[in-house]
Amino acid sequence: MKTKLLCVATLLLASVSQQVFAQDKKVVPSKLNEATVFFQGAELNHSATSALAKGENEIWIEGLSPNIDKNSLKIKTSNGAIISSYEYSVDYMSGNKAFSPIAKKLQDSISMYREKLSAVQTDITINENLKNLLQKGTDKNVAGSDKGLGIDELVKTMEYYKTKSLELEKTQKANQKIEQEIKASIKRVETQFNQESLKNNKTSGVLRLTISAPAAISSNFTITYYTSAAAWVPYYDINIASTDKPIKMMMKSKVRQTTGLDWEKVKLTLSTATPSNGKIAPLFSAWFLENMHYAVAMGSVKNRAMQNSYSYDMLPVAEMSAMKVSKDDYAEIQQQQLVPLYYIDGSPVDADYYNSIDPAMIKSSDFISGGVAVAQYGAQAAGGVYVMALKSSMDDYVTQADNDMSSVYNIDIAYTIPGNGKKQSIDLQTKETNADYKYYSAPKLDTETYLLAEISNWETLGLLSGKANITYDGTYVGETFINAASTLSKLALTLGTEKRVAVKREKMQDFSSTKFLGNDTRQIFTYKITVKNNQNKTIKMVVKDQYPISTQKNIEVELLKETTAWTANKEDVGVITWEEEFAAGETKEYIISYSVKYPKGSNLNL
Repeated sequence: MKTKLLCVATLLLASVSQQVFAQDKKVVPSKLNEATVFFQGAELNHSATSALAKGENEIWIEGLSPNIDKNSLKIKTSNGAIISSYEYSVDYMSGNKAFSPIAKKLQDSISMYREKLSAVQTDITINENLKNLLQKGTDKNVAGSDKGLGIDELVKTMEYYKTKSLELEKTQKANQKIEQEIKASIKRVETQFNQESLKNNKTSGVLRLTISAPAAISSNFTITYYTSAAAWVPYYDINIASTDKPIKMMMKSKVRQTTGLDWEKVKLTLSTATPSNGKIAPLFSAWFLENMHYAVAMGSVKNRAMQNSYSYDMLPVAEMSAMKVSKDDYAEIQQQQLVPLYYIDGSPVDADYYNSIDPAMIKSSDFISGGVAVAQYGAQAAGGVYVMALKSSMDDYVTQADNDMSSVYNIDIAYTIPGNGKKQSIDLQTKETNADYKYYSAPKLDTETYLLAEISNWETLGLLSGKANITYDGTYVGETFINAASTLSKLALTLGTEKRVAVKREKMQDFSSTKFLGNDTRQIFTYKITVKNNQNKTIKMVVKDQYPISTQKNIEVELLKETTAWTANKEDVGVITWEEEFAAGETKEYIISYSVKYPKGSNLNL
């Protein structure tokens, strides 16, 4: 009995101790301020503030991501506070399990639909039973008499059966249609409910700090760390109005994250760095040759590349503010007792509206005084004019900085990126470049004619590898891929096919033949390519064709002199290129002729 009382007392004491500890536990929420997203991973920057007593303190900072690289964790304090120890853990009980109002409404809708579904399915079952009873009753009625039913009774029975059967069948089909509609509604609402409920099913990263304070102070904490649960990819929208205007290339990004946090109004930076791939550069060791038949089987130990420790210093954010009035200008205005004017993007506004503009949205601001102001804005501007220009496109909000290893895109607009892993599209920069437009055809492969845009010196545009959506003359053409690692001197974009440039390739039988020379066979192939420009303007046309390449000594390939003079002949792949201008309505012909000599009986892919 005493043992039981002791156990109960111990449990009560432990419970009370835990409650007291929970009450004394000082929990400080953190705020996510900045996120630098890499192609794979992100560095997050949190801030928190806490009052500290003189001497040793213990606080718990919550609201961090549960998916972090602990080696990358860095903590800074202010006002002389010193961190003597810290511990990171994941609080699996921190998520708010109560449904949000939206999720609760969705849950109520699901319950309502399920009740309706149950009622409809009951009606379907009852109708099915009624149909069976009607069939059995009719069969019994017809077969119940030895002499059978009379004509009048049989007609009445048949009419009743027909009427009632049609009625039940109609009701059954209506109920089945309602059943399918309710099931579709349940599936739709359940999908939305599952997505909504995920927002409230989150764990939290928690940081326990032991801090020594020189006095009773308030200290600011800055916490940065790396997480692999985020990424971004670049892509492009390429708009070509016409072949006589520059190409507009809008660079965009798709950002996603599953860090366990919703990034709400954070300063977003996109970087092309890949911190998780940090490795030690490889070095050669001696290469010893040995007879593998007599080599002793030994297990090789591979040196593991130690991942470099990394510390990513956030790039400074440029803060823009409205131009302040100098003391001399202010004194001059006060002396003249004149009221200044205010203009934003060329339009007059009042002082309150002018001063309420978010500094992050200001492109430039200035104060014009004296005769210059009067000359530009009239006599009413004798008190001076404040002029401001606002940022009008994403180019004004995005700053690109390049270093030796990566490009960084600083965005001055606060963004909200949900933690559901869905890609969020963000505009970055728009660049214009000139292109050389050509029509291209390779009729041996495809009889279509394609319009190409070739961009020279494309490496100066600072492009990244990614998909590109092309719009030409207001019409979506399709998708292509920009390979920023290409070694080609020109970047070629396919804009679509052109039906008004006709290309035809045909074999010229009179100039093609097969001859037997001793133990060899010699075949001659001759093709004619006809190109006609049916447009009402002069175009540049590129035509390509191919002849085979021999990899064996007993197979000889010769390009014959009947072949039309070419612009280029790439002998390593056997491709001939003709490049010329075509006047409106002009037709030209190109001949390619080659011979192949090979041993009799050979089966070649000619």
